[in-house]
Amino acid sequence: MRSIGAIVFLGILAMGQHVMAFDDPASKIRYYFAAYGRTADNSQVSYDAVEKSIARFKAKSASFKDEKAFLGHVFSRTHNKFLKQYKEYATFNELFSNGTYNCLTGTALYALMLEELGFRYTIIETNYHIFLLAETSEGKILFEATDPLKGFVADDREIVKRIDGYKQNTVVQARNDKTYYQFDVKLYNAIDLDELQGLLHYNLAVEALNNGALESSIAHLDKAIEKYRSPRIEELSRILLLSVRESKLDAAKKESCIRRIQMMRRDSALAMASN
Repeated sequence: MRSIGAIVFLGILAMGQHVMAFDDPASKIRYYFAAYGRTADNSQVSYDAVEKSIARFKAKSASFKDEKAFLGHVFSRTHNKFLKQYKEYATFNELFSNGTYNCLTGTALYALMLEELGFRYTIIETNYHIFLLAETSEGKILFEATDPLKGFVADDREIVKRIDGYKQNTVVQARNDKTYYQFDVKLYNAIDLDELQGLLHYNLAVEALNNGALESSIAHLDKAIEKYRSPRIEELSRILLLSVRESKLDAAKKESCIRRIQMMRRDSALAMASN
């Protein structure tokens, strides 16, 4: 059997299934901030700076000539304050501890801000990327979290051009010393805040797999499936199963891992079939 040790599985360089009810919009934001923060570990990170930024945005909103101008201000100020340095596999908490982010965590931050500011938006997932579209009275705006200079796109033709590029699902920064795994499926899905939490776990499962931490990868993938039934998760579980079978884990641990993955795959297949 061909070894897959040299293959690098790429995470997300961002069908509602879970509907949470909140009486207070602010409690909704606090819930998701805490939930996203817990995806990596149980450490507590203060989100006071974000809440203060949102309060300032609300206080200044009336001074802008239109919603597009206001959201342009929100985009640039948020990027300058929180999104300091890109890292392929960054956790949500790293945004607030050291300013490290990726497109998934950056998009999560923008989504929660737009939620609190009262704007409608759509989070879009593709094979290797995630972004969001905000709705205003002047039209849609694309938020590209990894592009501080040109990531706020308000021109309709440029939005179409950007989206067409994302739909190509190509790996834009492949390194010569690595072989990247190419998905068998092409994704372009609108996802909700709960499913985004699943993708945060998915990215951590990918990172763990790439680092050879198979049990950690299984644990994160299991949590991802709880929040999001997705072809990408099914595909990763297949690669993870093959990796465990070819690993040097002792026989008992290997058998336990295989059973866990098979149960995840079965449950995921049943849920996707019922949907």
